[in-house]
Amino acid sequence: MAARHVTRLFAWLALATGAPATGASAGALPAAFAFAAFGLVIVWAVLWLPRAAHTAFEAGKFRRATRRYWLIGAVTISARRERGALLSRAGCAVATGRFDAADQLLARVDGTALDAAERAVWLNNRAYAALRRGTDARAALALADEASGLRPDVPAIQHTRGLALLAVGRVDDAIGVLDAMRAGGELPPRLEAARCRELATAWDAKGEAAYAEDYRVRAQSLAAG
Repeated sequence: MAARHVTRLFAWLALATGAPATGASAGALPAAFAFAAFGLVIVWAVLWLPRAAHTAFEAGKFRRATRRYWLIGAVTISARRERGALLSRAGCAVATGRFDAADQLLARVDGTALDAAERAVWLNNRAYAALRRGTDARAALALADEASGLRPDVPAIQHTRGLALLAVGRVDDAIGVLDAMRAGGELPPRLEAARCRELATAWDAKGEAAYAEDYRVRAQSLAAG
């Protein structure tokens, strides 16, 4: 465990056991309150905070999500959870066009030392940032392909891959990927709106104006909602 995580662990333990005690009876009640408070903080940090951060992200409330992911990274004693918080903050930065900030966050994570799920997110964020910047679309597609190979079950990663396929002119492949995003069921409204926008672009490229307009209207409706 890294030294900073050990330091955090001792800080948590100090919070739990730090009530003053000049005798057994004098310290019992404050200690009980301290342990109760410590338990509530643990519930907040381990159960509520990650769920609240994810909910804010899915709703497109990226500033709120960023604050919550920062808090997760600040209080955790788990190296894996700290990496996850950094990756999620990078995702928020990409989504709001703060690409330099995303690069700085992603650079703090060693991509070669991640498990499959973490590496998929790391690759996906890099690919999406490159696409939104309008830089090397083929390099972005290579990143998205690798991410998709690691986590083919994650619709957001498939969306990035579809966007990359569109960027390199592989329109039919992009439509196939974007259509398959809903294989597992309904998507969160923000992601479904993005999927529909990409499909509108794809069908426009094929000269199918009616299909494109249907998807464009659906995307606008979801965004308004």
